[in-house]
Amino acid sequence: MSPQTIAEKILSAHSVDKRKVFAGDRVDVSPSGILSNEMLPMVAIAKFMQTGSKHVNDIFKQNALVILDHGGFGTTDKMIDLHQLTLNFAKEHNISIEPAGSGISHVVFHEKGYVKSGDLILGSDSHTVTHGGFNAFAKGIGGSDLVELMVKGSTWLDVPETIQVNVDGRLSDGVYYKDLLLTMLGEKSTEWGTDRCFEFTGEGILDLSLEARLTMSNMAVEMGGVAGIMPHDQKLDAYLSTRPLRGKPRPTVSDDGASYHEQYHIDGSEVVPVVAAPPSPDNVKPVSEVGDVELDQVFIGSCTNARIEDLEIMAKIMKGRKVATSTIVIPGSSSVALEAAKRGYVEIFMEAGAYWSYSTCGACYGGSLGRVGPGMVALSTTNRNFIGRMGGDKTSKTYLSSPATAAASAIAGRIVSPEDLK
Repeated sequence: MSPQTIAEKILSAHSVDKRKVFAGDRVDVSPSGILSNEMLPMVAIAKFMQTGSKHVNDIFKQNALVILDHGGFGTTDKMIDLHQLTLNFAKEHNISIEPAGSGISHVVFHEKGYVKSGDLILGSDSHTVTHGGFNAFAKGIGGSDLVELMVKGSTWLDVPETIQVNVDGRLSDGVYYKDLLLTMLGEKSTEWGTDRCFEFTGEGILDLSLEARLTMSNMAVEMGGVAGIMPHDQKLDAYLSTRPLRGKPRPTVSDDGASYHEQYHIDGSEVVPVVAAPPSPDNVKPVSEVGDVELDQVFIGSCTNARIEDLEIMAKIMKGRKVATSTIVIPGSSSVALEAAKRGYVEIFMEAGAYWSYSTCGACYGGSLGRVGPGMVALSTTNRNFIGRMGGDKTSKTYLSSPATAAASAIAGRIVSPEDLK
């Protein structure tokens, strides 16, 4: 029997004809979880109507969750119409939906128990890769693929080659998972994993919390990857035991002798606090080498760094201090917001002078609640800093960092590391 990677095993298990597949194969698959957002009304619903289909496939209805996370509450007339269209369509076809304000899809989806070990998750958003943190193969798809799932309950995928990422040492105090991911991205590039899957392993990965692993998987797509798969362990078991799962987890590991495109090693103990400078996530520099960069705004949120662990890190830094620049904090979901309130984090943020918002994607994609304008300089915990990504123009500058560096920089009014505050 030929050995397989995790990706090859999961795609084999979800192949329509139940055949064993390998990198380079094309395979028809039926996913165990389907995620959508405003892509559904903007693209998929109209195309679905054009197919002449009267009913959405049962596989789609049973496994899909639509989360209205990008548009926020009534931000534009167009968005109000799109949300109403989605709500009506979901009701007509018995599709589960979470309305605006419930949270960011890549947080809400797993909170609701839609992903577990061994799953194949397909979603109409590039950061669907986040759910690879659950020892699953999770991939973003386009609107046409989503329509195919709505009609047939299946679609085709190319089986990717895998890059194995070994993190050999543990992160030092004051260094975080976002620093690790950005360091790898700076060492390689945004094209490193193009059309390939990342498989994370090693002591440094197992030492990370589940939420930290989700941040790593989330930005696999910034490294060019189609998926970013984490290992299954007791930490994942503990989390899954608290969720209303639909079926049993199927922990998946690679076989000895599985074929990899590349095996990359990094020593986590050598990583330092870093930022990604404009105009790309791979333009990475140690905070100590950035220079004196004054900030007009700090944005803390997104599917990358808006979970309760991220907010806890920030709260410890901001407690008893005052921000020196406009600072916006957006939780990853309404559940995260409630937990943050119970723990007293919201009070800490607001007493520090930061602004606290309802849960939405916000400014990350250039939407609302924190867009930058021409000439503005911002620091963000999001995943991309391309020109115009958070608004503005080519004169605007956005830096990316960990929540710890973002909180410290909000206090200082310029880019600093948490150690610099001491």
